[in-house]
Amino acid sequence: MSRELSNWQELLDSFTETGVRQGKVSKIHQTRSNNAERIKILLEDEELRVVLLKWMNHQVKRQRSLEAAKCFRETGNRQFSLKDYTACIEMYSQSILSCPVENEVELSLALANRSAALFQLDLFEDCLQDIRVALMKNYPSHLLPKILTRKIKSLRKLGLMEDCQTTLAELEASLMHLQVSEKNKIKSDIKVMLMDDQGNENTQDRDSEFDDRIIPFCGENLSFKGASTALDIRHSVEKSRYVVANRDIMAGETLFVEQPNALVVLPDFQTTRCHHCTRELPLKRYPCLSCGKIWFCSNACRQESSCYHSFECGLDSVLNSVGIAHLGARIVVSYGLETLLAFLKDTEKVKKISGIDSSYDTKSYQVMFHLVSHTERMAPDELYQYALTAAFLTLLLEQHTKFFQLASQEDRYLVGGLILVHICQMVSNAHAITEICALDENSERQERIATAIYPSASLMNHSCDPTVINSFQGNTLIVRAIRDVRKGDEVFNCYGPHYRRMRRTERLEMLESQYSFVCTCEHCCDTNTEDFQDVIYSFACPSCNGSLVNPSGSYSPAQFQMTLCRSCKTQQSYFTQLQADLEAVSLDARGTEAMDQGDIMEAIKLLTKCVQLRKRALFKGHPDLGKSADKLAQCYAFIGNYEECEKMLRISLIAVEERYGRYSIEMANELQKFTDVLMELASSRNQDLRDELVRHLEEAMFIYRIHYGAWSHSYKELQRKKIHLTTLLMK
Repeated sequence: MSRELSNWQELLDSFTETGVRQGKVSKIHQTRSNNAERIKILLEDEELRVVLLKWMNHQVKRQRSLEAAKCFRETGNRQFSLKDYTACIEMYSQSILSCPVENEVELSLALANRSAALFQLDLFEDCLQDIRVALMKNYPSHLLPKILTRKIKSLRKLGLMEDCQTTLAELEASLMHLQVSEKNKIKSDIKVMLMDDQGNENTQDRDSEFDDRIIPFCGENLSFKGASTALDIRHSVEKSRYVVANRDIMAGETLFVEQPNALVVLPDFQTTRCHHCTRELPLKRYPCLSCGKIWFCSNACRQESSCYHSFECGLDSVLNSVGIAHLGARIVVSYGLETLLAFLKDTEKVKKISGIDSSYDTKSYQVMFHLVSHTERMAPDELYQYALTAAFLTLLLEQHTKFFQLASQEDRYLVGGLILVHICQMVSNAHAITEICALDENSERQERIATAIYPSASLMNHSCDPTVINSFQGNTLIVRAIRDVRKGDEVFNCYGPHYRRMRRTERLEMLESQYSFVCTCEHCCDTNTEDFQDVIYSFACPSCNGSLVNPSGSYSPAQFQMTLCRSCKTQQSYFTQLQADLEAVSLDARGTEAMDQGDIMEAIKLLTKCVQLRKRALFKGHPDLGKSADKLAQCYAFIGNYEECEKMLRISLIAVEERYGRYSIEMANELQKFTDVLMELASSRNQDLRDELVRHLEEAMFIYRIHYGAWSHSYKELQRKKIHLTTLLMK
C-alpha cells in the first residue's frame, strides 16, 4: 500500500521504521522539554512534509466540478423522495461545496432543495437562510413560486408576519408568466395556508433529558471546580497533584459532578449523537449548514460548537483517522490562537500550577496546560508517533483552515507543540463517555459514545482497589465513593486494571506500558500475599473452608501434594478436592447439555451432584461453583420450585460478592435475580424473609445508583418492584 493511500496508523508505522534507521526518532526524543522545537524539526523535513501533504489532500478531497455538484444534488433528490431528510441534507451540502463559484444556477438549485429538506425538519430559520442565498444566486424564475411559497410558510411558522406580507407581494409578481390553471392552483393553496392560523410554535430548545440534577456531597468546591467541598488538592514531589478527603465520606456519596472541558463523539455515533454535547439526536435536529455531515440537538449546541467546528468543518474524515489525537487538537482550536499565544507569553501562568498556586478552574487554559502528559517518560518510537501526529494536525490547520491566518511561522510551531502536549495528556487523562444501553428488557450494558477530558477528576491517582466508581449523566461525569473514606485519606480512581479482575503481573505491565508509572498500591506492593486471582480460583480447606492457595499458582495431581490454608494456617492436601472437581467438570458439561436440550429434570440431577462436589472442593468465591449453582437455580425456576432456586442463588451470591466485591455491578445483577425469586416466595413465607427481600432490594438499588444513576432502567425496575412489594404487604 502506498503512503498516500495508507490509513494513518500504517503511515505512522512506516515513518517510524524509517525514522529509527535515519536517527530521526532519537533526535525527537532527545529534544527534551521543547515540544515546539520537535514540531519545527518535523515540519522542516521537506521529504516528510511532502508525503504528509499528499496524504492529507487525498483525505480531504475538496475539488469543485459541475458534474459532481449535479450528481450530489440528484442523489439528494432521490433521498428526499424517500423522506430521508437527514441524508439528503448531507448530499445537498456536498453539492453546494462541489459547485464551482461561477455556476450560480446549479448552486441556487442545491440551496433551494436543501431548504425544502430543512423545512420538513421544522428548521425554519435555516430554511429561510438557504432561500435568501438561493434567490441571490440567479435562481430560475419559473421556479420562484415554489420557493417563495416555502418562504411564506416558514415566515408564518416563525411569526414574522410583516416579512410574510412582503413575500406575498413577491409571490404575486412571480405568477405573471404562469398558465391560468397553475396560477389559480397556487393562489388556492395560498388562501388555504393563510386561513390556517399556524403562527409561531413555542417549542423548547434543548430540553433536559434528565429530571434529577446531581449535586456533589456538601456542595461544589469553589476553588476546585466540579469537585465536592469534602475534597482538597494536595501536592508532593513523588505524586505531583492528588486528591484527599478533608472529612469522613460514606460509600455512595457524590465526589465529582464535572462537565467536560472538551469532547469528541466517536465516528460510529456521529450521525445519531449531538456533535457538541453527545445527546441522542431528536427528530428536530440541526445540521452544520456548511458540511451537512455534522448534527446538533439544538441551535444552542450548534452555536456553541462554532469555536472549534468552524475550523474542523469538512475535515471529519481526516480528523477521525487520527483517533484520540483529534481531542488534543480540539482543545487547542477551542481556546483559539490569541488565547494560546497570550498564555505562552505569560511566563508566570506557564510556571504556576493550578490547584497549588491558584484556584482550579477547569475552563482555564492554564489548568489544561498543566495536566500530566508524561512526555519525557515515553518510549522514543511512541513519542515520535505522537509528535508526527501533532505536526500533521498543525499542517492540516495551516493548509485547510484560517486558524493560522495571522500567525507567524514560529507561532505555528508553538501551537503545534501545544497540540503535542495535549495528545500526550490524552493517554493519561482522557475518559470514555459511556451510556447505559438496554440489551433486552432484563439487561443492559455500557456503550462508549465519546472521548472527553475532565480536568478535576483527572487529578485522582490510580489504585487497583479504587475509592470511586464513574458514571455519566449525559456528558456530565459523576464520581461516587464505593467505600467509606476517612478524613485525610487519598481518593483513588482506577485506570483500568483492577485487582479483582486482573493478575498483579498483568496490572503492573499494563500500567507501566500505557501510563508510564509503576503502581504502588497495596495490592501491587504486597508480593508476600497471594494474588487475588489465585485465592478466588483456589480449593477449599477441609478444616475451615478457607482458601488453599498454591504458591506456584498451579496444582499437581500428586496424591501427597500439600499447600497452606490462608485462614487456619495449616498444611492441607488438595488431592481429594482436585479429584472431586474433575468429576464436577464432567457433570457440569452434561448438565448444561441437558438444559440446552430441554431435559430439565436430568439437568437438575446432574447439576445437583456437581454443586455438591464443588461445595466441598472449591473455595466459596470460586467462579465455577457460582456458575454451577446459578445454572441449577435456573432449572428450579423453570419448574417453579423457588424454594430450591433460592438456596442455589445464595451460593451464587456469595461467589459473586467474593470475586467482584460488595458494590460491584455484578453483585447488583445477582441481587436483582435473587429478589425476583424472593418476590415469588414473599406471600407464603414469614416476615424475616420479607425483611430480607426489602434489604436486598435496597442494596441492589444503591449499587445501580452509584454505577448507573437513579435514571437507569435497572434502578427504576427495582424501584417499581419495591413499590409493588409494599402494596403486596399492605393487603
